[in-house]
Amino acid sequence: MQPKRIIIITIPLAINILISWTILPFAMNAAVVYSIGDLFEVILWQGIGLVGWPLAIVSGLLSLLISQDISQVGAMVMIMIYPAILALLVRALFVKVVRLWDLAIPHLLIALSFVVIWAMVLNGYDFMLG
Repeated sequence: MQPKRIIIITIPLAINILISWTILPFAMNAAVVYSIGDLFEVILWQGIGLVGWPLAIVSGLLSLLISQDISQVGAMVMIMIYPAILALLVRALFVKVVRLWDLAIPHLLIALSFVVIWAMVLNGYDFMLG
């Protein structure tokens, strides 16, 4: 793992996260004004998804097995974005030749995860309900 490669990969990702966090909601619905509280709520839930995905997957699978309620399958699919992003970034750091898709797919997945969270926040979804 070369320091130059780490810089080449992390700086565009940081810019993507910053743009997805602050400017993306205007692209989704320019008429809606969001507050500082909405910004913090989105980044909080992104952080929870980023570090909590292993537990969320295990608990979701157990819930699916025990209750056999398939209403949470969509949420399970969305949670799978986080391990996919991490796996692709680790792959991009350790392969000899970095291909375009090694970097493009994590960028698209990061933007997709922000779109999903922003859509819920801007539509008034209460994450604490359950």
